[in-house]
Amino acid sequence: MVIIVKNILNYYYGIIVSEVFDNGYFSYNNHLFCLYEYKRSIEEAKILFILNNYMLGERVHINRIILNNYHDVLTYVDGKYYVLLLINYRYSKGYFNFYLAPSSSEFDILKRNNWASLWSAKVDYVEYQIKHLDNTFPMLFSNVNYYIGLSENAISYFKMISLNNENLYISHRRISKNDLYNPIEIVIDYKVRDIGEYIKNTFIKKEKTLYEIKKFINNLNLSNIDYLLLYTRLLYPSYYFDMYDKIINNNLEEEKIKEITVMSSDYEELLFEVYLLIKRKLNILGIEWINNKFM
Repeated sequence: MVIIVKNILNYYYGIIVSEVFDNGYFSYNNHLFCLYEYKRSIEEAKILFILNNYMLGERVHINRIILNNYHDVLTYVDGKYYVLLLINYRYSKGYFNFYLAPSSSEFDILKRNNWASLWSAKVDYVEYQIKHLDNTFPMLFSNVNYYIGLSENAISYFKMISLNNENLYISHRRISKNDLYNPIEIVIDYKVRDIGEYIKNTFIKKEKTLYEIKKFINNLNLSNIDYLLLYTRLLYPSYYFDMYDKIINNNLEEEKIKEITVMSSDYEELLFEVYLLIKRKLNILGIEWINNKFM
């Protein structure tokens, strides 16, 4: 991998370096860079570059996409696409919940705010795979229907919310410490996307306790719609499906799914406690089977 990266940098970017780390990071002219493998759609790459420049112009703390010698965002080598990033530490304005003012429809390709459609497509895809899981992935086969059920709750809940041109924000596909300032992880979504994924991530990884998350939510200053969207976002088990995909693609041992499934009851309690917190602020419907379990 290191040799491949060095060759790409030399030929496509005119950069010669003596050392490249396994994760693609390297130092050049007293700056830190990283060559990432790009796995999103080709159509999104140019728009991500335009949005990256817009954010840099607004002095948002985000890494900079570097074009190659052919003035392309992506570099294609041996069946894979790569993008070069300059790791940028100069700007201080946060990347979280950065409001995207109404602008050209060119950014529409990055929108991920139709949750019901996206989640339904995911459920359909997983349900199609289920019949092949019994022998190959028996552990997934035994628990996937539970998380499909949670997803269907989330989809139904989202459809009940009356949305009327809610503001959209520059967000992350997922919250990861290594990708907080990565421009190729950008999507455009509702304000609470990052908040919801942060809560799920820190709770499932046991980085935050139930008490700490309740305190965090209680201090949020959200609109009524945002609170409803947050509860909806928490209902959807993205943490399960992210791990599911890695297992199905043989990038993770199936045993790892136990880290999530053993916490199902704890997570249900989190959902119930979040429901109670929000109920103090507005009239909110809970999920009956979860409420009945803890009331």
